[in-house]
Amino acid sequence: MFRDLLDLLVPEIEGTRAWDNAAAIHALDRNFTFSSFHASARLSADLLRGAGLTDVEILEAPADGRTLFGDWMMPLSWDVGEATFDVIAPDGSVERLADRSEIPACLAMWSAPTPPEGLEADIIWIENPVDRETWSRDAVRGNIVFTSAHPHSVKAALLQAGAVGIVSDFQSPGADLPDAVSWINAWSDDPGGWALTARDARGWSFQISPRQGERLRGRLRAGEKLRGRAVVRATIEAGTLPAVTGVIPGSGREEVLLLGHQFEQGMWDNAGGVGIMIEVARALQSLISAGKLPVPRRSIRFLFMSECYSTLHWVETARRANRTAAGVCIDAPCAVPEYATKPLEFSLNPLSQMTYVDALILAVAREGMADNPLYAWREIPFAMGTDNMIADSSIGIPCPWIGSHSRTWHNSADVPEALDAGGQELVARIAAAYAYLIAAADGNLVLDFAHFAAARGKAVLAEAGLRELEARSERDLDDSLGQVAYLAERHAEAVGSVLKLLPSNQRAGVRAQVRALQRDVKRLGRDEIAALARRAGRPSRTPASPDPHGPLDTICPRRIVPGTLTFDSLEPAEREGRPSPRWSAELFALLSWCDGRRSLAEASALAARELRRGRTLSPDEFARGIDPSASSMVDYFEFLRQHNYVTW
Repeated sequence: MFRDLLDLLVPEIEGTRAWDNAAAIHALDRNFTFSSFHASARLSADLLRGAGLTDVEILEAPADGRTLFGDWMMPLSWDVGEATFDVIAPDGSVERLADRSEIPACLAMWSAPTPPEGLEADIIWIENPVDRETWSRDAVRGNIVFTSAHPHSVKAALLQAGAVGIVSDFQSPGADLPDAVSWINAWSDDPGGWALTARDARGWSFQISPRQGERLRGRLRAGEKLRGRAVVRATIEAGTLPAVTGVIPGSGREEVLLLGHQFEQGMWDNAGGVGIMIEVARALQSLISAGKLPVPRRSIRFLFMSECYSTLHWVETARRANRTAAGVCIDAPCAVPEYATKPLEFSLNPLSQMTYVDALILAVAREGMADNPLYAWREIPFAMGTDNMIADSSIGIPCPWIGSHSRTWHNSADVPEALDAGGQELVARIAAAYAYLIAAADGNLVLDFAHFAAARGKAVLAEAGLRELEARSERDLDDSLGQVAYLAERHAEAVGSVLKLLPSNQRAGVRAQVRALQRDVKRLGRDEIAALARRAGRPSRTPASPDPHGPLDTICPRRIVPGTLTFDSLEPAEREGRPSPRWSAELFALLSWCDGRRSLAEASALAARELRRGRTLSPDEFARGIDPSASSMVDYFEFLRQHNYVTW
């Protein structure tokens, strides 16, 4: 089934063309100002039009630092011209350490302007300002703080203490790039926050390389009294944040979505992903226009946006309600081998939203990679961190994520040479085949998808049975049996999800076969449970009923706010010291089960099984994984209810 489609795509898709388009986008986005974002949006819109797509639009979200989409507060618009940082020695000699015209990443995004003539102050060294025991306000006040800490993590504390600015040689662990400069794109006052909003303090930070940092530290340690001079010509104001979308039209009302963020400074992350999607759009439209592929039943939509922020704007304002059948997120794939730290990864959907798409994309990947056995790839469970957040139950678009890991993540080494054009070609074929298969799916393909989901479910259950067997001496048997039963139910649901691809009046012809496949999956689950119990010397043992959890059994929470929670909508005092759960896999998983019908005990148990590592955590243990200060799960959910995130 895949071979014929892939054979059509092989000569049509060119990795070098994807790379060239990515390089053109990167040439603008590397400046990461809002004016460059708008120029970049116009370019990608032109490329989609040139590929033959219809309904190409540039959407604009408010960038006013106040508007909320979901629980995400939109950033302020930011532009910058000249930005330099000089070190002045006691003898008056000057060394320029940072110049944005040469390395844009040397200035933190949303850095505030200095006076027109610049700002000059003494430089002091504080290794880790997060540790408040190592410095005093008097030492910081009126000075420029040089540190190796991530500037965002210390911004609020240092500015509140009176620092006039920050210089940092921070580099992400494992990058090992002594001459690369980190890109800082988080500048809220909240260390768990992200973009600068209207209520955040203004300040600036320059980044230098670890090699430069070592030299500067050496001079300070040797007793030199060094001064710094910063010049930042920037504007921070209300504006707009663009997103680009276009469509390969299908014959019906539903859509398949390919999305990934634009508007960051890196070639690999993520101009390369946008380049892949533009090549997918061009190739599929070319094959359809030439009559080599039929017009699909569903349209194929492409969406390039600012990560998470304008994704939620699209969900709330532009998404065609209940029309997106499935998606795939392409974010930071295809690092060159020199920089790659892990294989290419296919991150699957959360278990609360299991559908056939996981089995489908893995089957396409196996076929697509078969001719390239040296290109390493692997599947991983759902990973929080990008626009695959649309797989959240409140949005409901199943969406695997294709990505990779690179030492160039968020630093100035993420240049065109950091991106592998050959890898782009492979990923483009897989993404194109995946999207077109879902877009074209009829009754026959739907049954094929069900078989793929059933086969994957059986393989996962067999592996889970073996894993639980090997570890049973370290675990409670009931916990192991319950985990296998849980997985069987999840994978049976994935098989049944294929029916959603068909109109209700067309489901009768395939429903019986789909139900039979679901029974096969559940039967294998029971067999694995029986085998585990038998090996444990308790052959009649079956999964035990869950223990009562008191108040958790009487609370049936229903989430109110779509998407991941951030607490952006709360004033700092309202948080009661709770950390932002923006990237909390635990809370994401838990809220996905909170539908107003399940009790909090049930939702906690299901989420804990989804994220199970070694054993299934109790509800209160799970709550402390979300917020270390939480006294109980009930306590945490009372807080969420108080602030209108959930109700019951």
